[in-house]
Amino acid sequence: MKLYPEDTLKRFEFSAIVDRIVDLAQSQKAKEFAGELKPVDETGQIEEWLNQTFESKAIVENGIFFPEYAFPNISRELGKLGIQNAVLEGQEIIKLRKVAEVAASVIKFLADKRVLYPALKEITAGLEASNELIKIIDAILEPNGFVKSNASKELGAARKALSEARQKANKVFEAAVRKYKKLGWLREFDESYYNERRVLAVVAEHKRQIVGTLHGTSETGSTAFIEPAAMVSLNNDIAEARQREQREEYRILRQLTTEIRAYQGILESYERALGFVDFTFAKARYALQIDANKPIISREKDITLLNAYHPVLLSQNKREGKPTMPLSLTLDHNKRILIISGPNAGGKSISLKTLGLLQIMFQSGLLIPASDLSTMGIFKQIFVDIGDDQSIAYELSTYSSRLLKMKHFLFHAHKNTLFFIDEFGTGSDPELGGAIAEVILEELAETKAYGIITTHYSNIKIMAESNPYMMNGSMLFNEKTLQPKYELNIGNAGSSYTFEVAQKIGLEQSIINRAKDKLDERKVKFDQLLITLQTKKNQLNKETSLLQQEKSLMRKEIDANKRETEMYRQKQEDLNFSENKQLIEKGKKYDALLESWQEKGKRKDLAHRLTLQAEKDAAKKKEADIVGKMRDKQDRIKRQKQNKKGKVILEKKLSEKPIKIGDNVKLKASSQHGTVEEISKNKATVFFGMVKTIVPLEQLQHIS
Repeated sequence: MKLYPEDTLKRFEFSAIVDRIVDLAQSQKAKEFAGELKPVDETGQIEEWLNQTFESKAIVENGIFFPEYAFPNISRELGKLGIQNAVLEGQEIIKLRKVAEVAASVIKFLADKRVLYPALKEITAGLEASNELIKIIDAILEPNGFVKSNASKELGAARKALSEARQKANKVFEAAVRKYKKLGWLREFDESYYNERRVLAVVAEHKRQIVGTLHGTSETGSTAFIEPAAMVSLNNDIAEARQREQREEYRILRQLTTEIRAYQGILESYERALGFVDFTFAKARYALQIDANKPIISREKDITLLNAYHPVLLSQNKREGKPTMPLSLTLDHNKRILIISGPNAGGKSISLKTLGLLQIMFQSGLLIPASDLSTMGIFKQIFVDIGDDQSIAYELSTYSSRLLKMKHFLFHAHKNTLFFIDEFGTGSDPELGGAIAEVILEELAETKAYGIITTHYSNIKIMAESNPYMMNGSMLFNEKTLQPKYELNIGNAGSSYTFEVAQKIGLEQSIINRAKDKLDERKVKFDQLLITLQTKKNQLNKETSLLQQEKSLMRKEIDANKRETEMYRQKQEDLNFSENKQLIEKGKKYDALLESWQEKGKRKDLAHRLTLQAEKDAAKKKEADIVGKMRDKQDRIKRQKQNKKGKVILEKKLSEKPIKIGDNVKLKASSQHGTVEEISKNKATVFFGMVKTIVPLEQLQHIS
């Protein structure tokens, strides 16, 4: 994958992500993998890495068992294996055994769980647990790396001779200690070791009274270290036996190293696989820290971010107890370029950097802090123009360096390019710089590249409205508090709120007014129009949201009615099936009875059975009729209650409705009906048939 310029990862603070994963990795190999983390453009590779991290995250998040994968650093040991005739020490070999043991456990687990964790299984694909290596080591070494006495007959004999020599020397030495201690010639600590030889700690004034070899004195000269004469030959025997033991241990370790050397390739594969497992789980733990998810991979170049966060900003705000506003945006083949405008310090650059960093994370196989419904495309190039690249060495101004970048963009951008330009067109005369920026943007759009641009230039905002491949976006601003909301709103260009911000910081109104007078009136009106449009759009969004909620409620009611209708239809089918089944059963019974009737000897019994069956059927029919009548009665009562309830509601509504001329009314105390002809204050003139009467309004009520 091509990144331009070379420090693109640094500009997007990707190193902060890498450093965090390095900290979370346990093994040196995993830390090396994390340090080498960078984006790629191979879809299959990205998908595999994402799936591996996703599976690891599920294991960690749900507390699912996974075998221990921590292992010691064996790079030095593997290096020694690569050197001819090099001999590994016992503890070094035990480290190799640990790696083989851990690898065997992980390989077996993933083989058993390959259906649950197919992506993780790919890490150990082609590897087998090498129990033979473990057996070879266990036959020779103790768990602490000490060579076993039964590793060879010679070693057993050497250690036996060494043990006997030490026992004999101990007896002679202890006798000397008792003798000279009784005479008061020894220090309170009696003895010491000097050059690995056991010596007496003698008071200096008595050193000439003891026959033996003087090996040295203390710093003060008050103590002499003497090896008794009787011990010299015995200590020589011990040293000789020890050398014999060491020679045999070295021979055994050399032979064992030669055998292990045949497994060097396997051990290197184990180290790599376990390191990658550790690295993958480190990515998973980081994903949990930033609430990251696996996005949907777009086979096109479409990007849809839903509730996305800048991970570095999110972590920082969490530590400080501050909220972080999510970002949502879409770039597709119809609208490939987003122009973000709005006030300074309103979040334009962080919105641009959020997509840039998440794109790099995604193509590096990392989960991203966004909804799992987000979609990410894969690009072969990422071009960036962020920050000040002024160069004294090359005599380049900021504007010159930016133009050089634009030149590179224009020559090398294509449909597989994603570009990011912060504060597009700045660094030169606004009018001239804006004109050049506009032409460059036109050319970039023709390359079919995707990108995000932040700007304050009005001509760029206007251009985005007319170009079919571009769209405007604005950072929202609270006009009452004059504070940025840090929310990206797609669809409208944003005002820079230049005068509003100046007013907020306390700049004198007379200065602000004079500044407005110096501006082209059309420019001021354009900026005011942007603010008005933004306000109206916000109101429209609220109304749309309410309509969507009402639509959702209606849809739920329709779905509920459909379910109820389907349940009724199913019950009716079940009932019909049951009735048909009963008719078939009755038919079978009567067929059997008819056959019996044809046998003369059974006619009397058959007549009795027919009578019983007829009575039973009649009883069932009667019972069904009764149940049917009861149901009809219940339905009738239910309808009456509903009608009554409806009537009460209607009467209540009518009673609440004010009485006016021409209304049909009745006296509350009787059923007499009439028509209101005239109303005066709290009384009404009502015709009851041919009788005209004045009645207080409170004694009347509407009739439907």
